[in-house]
Amino acid sequence: MCHRCYITLTQSLHLTMSGAPAGPAGTGKTETTKDLGRALGIMVYVFNCSEQMDYKSCGNIYKGLAQSGAWGCFDEFNRISVEVLSVVAVQVKSIQDAIRDKKARFDFMGEEVNLCSSVGIFITMNPGYAGRTELPENLKALFRPCAMVVPDFELICEIMLVAEGFLNARALARKFITLYTLCKELLSKQDHYDWGLRAIKSVLVVAGSLKRSDPQRAEDQVLMRALRDFNVPKIVTNDMPVFMGLIGDLFPALDVPRKRDLDFEKHVRQAVLELKLQAEDNFVLKVVQLEELLAVRHSVFVMGNAGTGKSQVLRALHRTYQDMKHRPVWADLNPKAVTNDELFGIINPATREWKDGLFSSIMRDLANVSHSGPKWIVLDGDIDPMWIESLNTVMDDNKVLTLASNERIPLNPSMRLLFEISHLRTATPATVSRAGILYINPVDLGWNPPVASWIDRRDIQSEKANLSILFDKYLPPCLEVLRSRFKKMIPVPEQSHVQMLCHLLECLLTPELTPADSPKELYELYFVFAAVWAFGGALFQDQLVDYRLEFSQWWVAQFKSVKFPSHGTVFDYYIHPESNKFEPWSKMVPKFEMEPEMPLQACLVHTAETIRVRFFLERLLKLRRPVMLVGGAGTGKSVLIGDTLGTLHTDSHIVKNVPFNYYTTSSMLQAVLEKPLEKKAGRNFGPPGSRTLVYFIDDLNMPEVDAYGTVQPHTLLRQHLDYSHWYDRNKLVLKEIHNVQYVTCMNPTAGSFTINPRLQRHFSVFALSFPGAEALCSIYTSILSQHLQSQGFSSALSSSCPSVVQLALDLHSRVSSSFLPTALNFHYIFNLRDLSNIFQGLLFCTPECVKNPTDLLRIYLHESCRVYRDKLVEPADFQAFDQLQANAAQKYFEDTPTPSDLSLYWHFGRGLGEPLYTRVESWSILSTTLQEALDAYNEVNATLSLVLFEDAMAHVCRISRILECPRGNALLVGVGGSGKQSLTRLAAFISGLELSQITLRKGYGITDLKSDLASLYIKAGVKNIGTVFLMTDAQVADDKFLVLVNDLLASGEIPELFADDELENIISSVRPEVRSSGALDSRENCWRFFIERVRRQLKVALCFSPVGSKLRLRARKFPAVVNCTAIDWFHEWPQEALESVSLRFLQDLDTIQPAVKESVSKFMAFVHTSVNQTSKQYLASERRYNYTTPKSFLEQIKLYRSLLGQKSCELRAKMERLENGLEKLNSTSAQVQSNIILEEDPHTRLFSVSEGVMSCSYAGSVQLIVLYQSGYSVPIPL
Repeated sequence: MCHRCYITLTQSLHLTMSGAPAGPAGTGKTETTKDLGRALGIMVYVFNCSEQMDYKSCGNIYKGLAQSGAWGCFDEFNRISVEVLSVVAVQVKSIQDAIRDKKARFDFMGEEVNLCSSVGIFITMNPGYAGRTELPENLKALFRPCAMVVPDFELICEIMLVAEGFLNARALARKFITLYTLCKELLSKQDHYDWGLRAIKSVLVVAGSLKRSDPQRAEDQVLMRALRDFNVPKIVTNDMPVFMGLIGDLFPALDVPRKRDLDFEKHVRQAVLELKLQAEDNFVLKVVQLEELLAVRHSVFVMGNAGTGKSQVLRALHRTYQDMKHRPVWADLNPKAVTNDELFGIINPATREWKDGLFSSIMRDLANVSHSGPKWIVLDGDIDPMWIESLNTVMDDNKVLTLASNERIPLNPSMRLLFEISHLRTATPATVSRAGILYINPVDLGWNPPVASWIDRRDIQSEKANLSILFDKYLPPCLEVLRSRFKKMIPVPEQSHVQMLCHLLECLLTPELTPADSPKELYELYFVFAAVWAFGGALFQDQLVDYRLEFSQWWVAQFKSVKFPSHGTVFDYYIHPESNKFEPWSKMVPKFEMEPEMPLQACLVHTAETIRVRFFLERLLKLRRPVMLVGGAGTGKSVLIGDTLGTLHTDSHIVKNVPFNYYTTSSMLQAVLEKPLEKKAGRNFGPPGSRTLVYFIDDLNMPEVDAYGTVQPHTLLRQHLDYSHWYDRNKLVLKEIHNVQYVTCMNPTAGSFTINPRLQRHFSVFALSFPGAEALCSIYTSILSQHLQSQGFSSALSSSCPSVVQLALDLHSRVSSSFLPTALNFHYIFNLRDLSNIFQGLLFCTPECVKNPTDLLRIYLHESCRVYRDKLVEPADFQAFDQLQANAAQKYFEDTPTPSDLSLYWHFGRGLGEPLYTRVESWSILSTTLQEALDAYNEVNATLSLVLFEDAMAHVCRISRILECPRGNALLVGVGGSGKQSLTRLAAFISGLELSQITLRKGYGITDLKSDLASLYIKAGVKNIGTVFLMTDAQVADDKFLVLVNDLLASGEIPELFADDELENIISSVRPEVRSSGALDSRENCWRFFIERVRRQLKVALCFSPVGSKLRLRARKFPAVVNCTAIDWFHEWPQEALESVSLRFLQDLDTIQPAVKESVSKFMAFVHTSVNQTSKQYLASERRYNYTTPKSFLEQIKLYRSLLGQKSCELRAKMERLENGLEKLNSTSAQVQSNIILEEDPHTRLFSVSEGVMSCSYAGSVQLIVLYQSGYSVPIPL
C-alpha cells in the first residue's frame, strides 16, 4: 500500500498535478507523504486545516511553498469551508499552470513571485466524518486521489518489534494482532476503544522500553505485560474478564506482575494524603496508570462519569510532581466555554488583523517556559469535532499547532494535552486514535472515599466514629434501591446524592443541635432526616405513581431504628430542635393574611411543601452550597427563591437575577455575571466589600443545545464551579472569582429537559411538586373568605365559600387530566397559575353583582370558562369542557344556573370610566355601550372600522378582563384578520390605557427595541401611566426580540435595559414615593418598587397566528409567552359574524338596491363557509392546506366592492356615451331638415339629394349618414 501511494504521488507530480491520499483515521496518509518527502530530500510542512482559514491565509501558504520549493501537506483539507475551497482551486491551478509552462516567475494573487518547480501540494482527508465538506469539482480535478486502506498490521508489528530488539518477532506479532482483532470483535462497543495502528504503535513503544529496562525477562512475558498494563486503563469493568481471558489464552501459564515503581507510589500516596483524600489502592493505581500513559502518549483522555474522581486523579499526579520537585505547570480551560474563533484565534477579514485565541496563547506561554518540568494543558469540557480536530497535528506525531495566521507553535517534549471528559460520543475516529485513554469506572472508587474524606474534615472524634457507622449502614441499600425502583424528576448522578447528604449533615450537625457529647441515637436521628431528603428530595409524583410515597413506605419498612410518626410520609416531618422529636412541617406554616393591594400572582402562600424546601434552602445558602429547585411551570420555584433571597441582609449579600433564555450564550452570561463584580488584588475579582454575591439563575435548561449536545452557558458555570475562575475574553488572562454562589431553578418539561451530569452533580436538588388538595383548599378558602368578609358581602356567601373552592379544585384536576398537551395543542398546560387567575377574577366581584350563592357560582363558572375554555381550540373540546363543568357544578351545588349563551361579565357595567365588574344583561346593552366606546375612540384616534357582532363583543370583554387584572398580559391567537389588534385597541381605550407599538424600519434591531421598551418602562414605572404594549407576528423581525418580551413577562426585569446613569435617575425619581410608603429607601427597595409598578402598569398583548409551527417553537424557546399570559383563542367567524360584517360593508354602497343587499351578504357568507368545507376535504384527500381566514373574507368583500365599482363605472361610461351620441344625432337631424332638397325621378321612384347631409334612421339606430357636395345626385331607395 505504501508503494502504491508513493507511485501515485510521484506520478501526480510528474503530470504536474497534486496528490490527495484519502482514507479512514490511522492509515498513514500524512506519515506516508512526509516519508516520501524525506526519501526525496524535500522539506514537508504539515498544516492542520480548520474553518478559521480563509482564501488569503491559504494563498500566503501557497506563495511561500511556491517560492521555497517545499511540499505542503494539508491535513483534514475538507474542514475548510466550501466557499474558500473554490478560491483555493484557482490558486492551486495557477501554480500548476506556471510549473507546466516552466516559468521562473509567475503572477499569484496579483503579485509577481518566484517559482521553484519542486513545489508539491498534497491534501489528506477523512471522508464522511463530522464537520467535513464535499470538495468542489474544480478542485477535485487538480488532485490525483489515492485511496489508503487499512494496512497490514501484522507486518508493521513484526518490523517494529524487530526494531525494538525482539528476536521472536513474527510469533509475537501474530499474537499481538490476534489479541487486537479479538478485542475488536468480542468486547463491547465503547466510543473510546481504538484497536488501530496508532494504538498498536504506542503499545510497541511501551514493549520496547520494558524490554530494554529488563533485558533478562522472556520476550513473551515482556509483550504480555505491555499489552495488559497498557490496555487495562481503558477497559470498562464489564469487559475486564473477557480481556483478561483473551490475554490468558494467547499467553497461557504466564502471570507476570505489574512493573511497579514503589518509590513513585510512595510519593503518590503522600500527595493524596496532602490533598486530604483517601490513598486507596485503586485510586493510587489510576494515578500511576496516568503517569505511565503520559510517558508514552503526549495526549491523554481521562474519561469517566460525573463524580468518579477524574479531577482528583489529575490533581494527585500534579501534587506528586510538586512533591518530587519537578516544577509542574498546569493551565486549565473549558474549550466549549468560548467559541472556536476565541479558542484558536481569527483573522479579521477586513483589516487582516490577527486576534489571538485562548488555547494558542496558553500553548505559546507554556512553550516559552524554560525549565523541563511537566507542562499540562487540561482541556476540561465536551469533545466536539469542530474544536478538537483543529488539534489533530498537535495530537499526532507532528506535535505542532498550526494557526490560521500561519503561525506554528510546537508542542515541546515536556508538554502534555490532558482532556477531562465524560464520553467520546461526538468524537470522530481521527480524534479517538490520537490519544491514550484512562477510563475511570464508577466502581473503581465508589462512594466510600469521598465520604471518608468528608468525615476526616469533621472536628469531633465521637461524631466521626458515629458517622462512619451510619454511612455504612444506610448508604448501600439507599443507592441500590434508587438505581432500580424510584423515578426522579431529573437524572441526578449517584455521587451527587452522597454529596448532598454530606452538605445537609453540615447544615444539621452544628454545635447547637448536636453538642460534642451527644449520644449516637441523636446522630442517627439527624442522619436519617438528612438521608431522607438527600435520596428522596428529587422524587416526584407522576400521573400514575407517587414515588415519594413509595420511597416513604420502603424507608419505614427497611430502617426500623428511627421511628417516624405513622400518619403521612417521612417527608412530612422535621426534627424539633428543642425536643429532638419529629414534628409535622405544617406546624411551621404561618397563617396567611392577604393584602388587598397585592396581586394574587405575587402572593407567596406558604404550604408544608414550601416551608420544608425553604428550611433547607436557607441553611445551604448559609454554607454557600449550590442549590437547584426543579418543578413544572407554576409550582412557585422562582417566587420561593425570590422570597428567600429577599430575606437576606443587604449588608452581607447581593442578589443578581440571571434569567436564561434560548439565545443565552456563554459570552452574554459572562457579561451578566461580571457586572456586579469588582477587581480585588491581582487577578482576583469579587462583589463589593466583604459581601457575598448570590446568582439566581432561572430556567437553567432553557439555552439552545448545539449539534454536539453542549449547552454553551453551562460550560462557563461548570468551569467556575470546578476551578473558581474563568478567562477574560479580550485580554486572555485568568480571572479568579471569589465570594459568589449559585441558586438555580429549572422546569424539567421545558428547554433541554435535563442538563449535563457534570454540572448537575454540583447541585443539591429539591423537586417541587404541586401542593396537595388539602393545602390548596385551605389557601383558596382563606383568600376567598377574606375577600368576602372585608368587602361586606352577605353572610350567606361565606358558607358557600368552601363549596366553590372544592368545585374549583375538582374541575381543575378534571381539566388538567382530560386536556393533555399534544404537538398541535402544546398550550394545553393547566397549573396553579390558572387556579390563581380564576380566583383573581372572583376577587373583582362586589356586593352589587354577587348577592347570593347562585351569583357566586355563576361568576365562578364564567371565570373558569375564561381561564380554561378560552384556551381550547376544537369544537369537540368545548363540548367536553362544558360537560365537565356542568357535572362538577351539579356535584357541589343543587341549583346550578342553566347554561345560557350570555354568561359574560364585563368591567365597564356602568359605562366608560366607571369600572364595575358585573354580568352582561343583554347583547343589545353591550352593543350600545361598545358602539359608544368605539365612537369615542374614533373621535380622538385614527378611525377604527369595526363591526361589533356577538363574537367580537365577547372578545372585547375577555381582553378587557385580562387588561384589568393586575399583571394581566394577553396572548391573542388567531389567523390574520380575526380582529386581534382592533379589539385590543378598543379594550385598552375602555380600560383607560395608552397603547404603544413598535414601528419597524430598515435596520431595526435589539438595541432599538430595548430603547423603545426603556421608554415604556419610564412611562409605566416613573410616570405611573397605564400602557399596553401591543406586538404582532409581523413586528417580531427577529426571534431574539422575544427574549426581551419573555423577560418582561416572566420577571419584569430585562437585563442591561438601562445604562447606569439612567438607572440612577429612575431610583432618584421613585425614592420619594418609596419613602412615603413607609419602606426604607435603599437602592434595592427603590428598584423593586419601580419593577413592581412596571409589572402592574405595563401590560403586554401579543397577537400571534397559530398557522404553521412558529408559535409552537416560540412557546418552547420562550416559555413565559404561554405560561405568564392569559390565552384568548380567536376561532373561525360564525355565520352570523360573516353576514353582519359583509352587510356592514355593503350598507354604504348606493349601487345595490336595499332589498338585494341582505341576499348578497348571505351569499358571501355561504361562499366563505363552503370554501372552508372544501378546504377540509382537500386536506383530507390531498394532504395539502388551503387557508381561509377572516382576512381573506374581508379581501373577498373588498374585491367585490372594487369590481362592483369598476363595472358600474364602465356601464355608466357606456350609457353616457350612448346618450351623448343620440343627442348629437337628434341635434344634427334637426339642423339638416331645413336645407335638404329631395328630387323624385318619376320613372325610378328614387330620390336624389342636391346638397347637404342626408341621414336615414331605422328603429332608433343610425343606418346611414351620407355627405354630398353640390352638383352630385345619388339615387337613395327609401
